[in-house]
Formats: sequence, C-alpha cells, structure tokens
Amino acid sequence: MAIEIELDDITPNNIGVLRRINSVVLPTSYSDSWYKDTLTVGELAKFAFFNEIPVGAIRCSLETPPSHKEETKIYIMTLAVLSPYREYGIGTKLLEHIIEQAKKMYVKEVYCHVWTENTDALEWYNRRGFEQGELVKGYYKKMDPARDAYIVHKKVE
Repeated sequence: MAIEIELDDITPNNIGVLRRINSVVLPTSYSDSWYKDTLTVGELAKFAFFNEIPVGAIRCSLETPPSHKEETKIYIMTLAVLSPYREYGIGTKLLEHIIEQAKKMYVKEVYCHVWTENTDALEWYNRRGFEQGELVKGYYKKMDPARDAYIVHKKVE
C-alpha cells in the first residue's frame, strides 16, 4: 500500500481531534478559546492525514507589529505529529504548507519557541533551515525543572 499524506482544514466537526493530538504530543495544554480561535485562522491551521487517519496538525498565528518598522511574521504556536508517524515527512509537509502561506502573504519570517531540552526538535528545525536565536528564560511556566526556550526562525524568500 502506498503512503498517502494529505493536509486538510480544521473545522468545528474535527476540532476535538486537534485537542487530542495536542494533549498526547505537547507538554502544555491550551484553553477552549485557543481552540475556538483556531477555527478563524484559515490556512494557518491544518491537519495532516496519513492514509486518511489524522496524525498531526499545525496551528499558527499572523503577528502584525504595531510599528511599521517591524515586519509581520508567522508564529508557529503548535506543530504536533503522533510519534509512530514521525519518520514519514508529515511535520515537514505541515511546515512547508505554512512557508508557502507566508510567501503568499508576503511574510518574510516564520518562527516559534522550542523548549531548550527538546534537542530533537531543535535539530529538526535546524535541518529545515531555521536558525537558533535568542534564549527566553522562563518561557514555559509549568515545566520543571527547565522552563527556558529558544526562538528558532527562518527567513522566507
């Protein structure tokens, strides 16, 4: 059987699946309002399906700074793929979708926070052209003992 990876929209009918994937993969939880807002961001939130089974998702936000001196950016709020499906390019496909959206929106940078202890994620982003930036002390309030995160970012061309 051929492996098929497809992306699809997050809707009111499947938002519970996003909640479940995030709860299994991510070390932090999100509010009901966060999930409700997910339904308003259009192409900046997508499910990944592996042979028609939802196994991953990405949720981003468009950050428009108050000053015209700064560039608008896309912030990756969550990127989660169930562990048995991590070697199939699913996360990469989700990330590539967001980079394509950035290009369509003329956004020049995509970034996110990565827990300092998550060396796999730091390496994963690095292999996809992201640079490790500033250390944010105490970013993760509920994680012990390490609470710090790196900002990783990529210029979009």
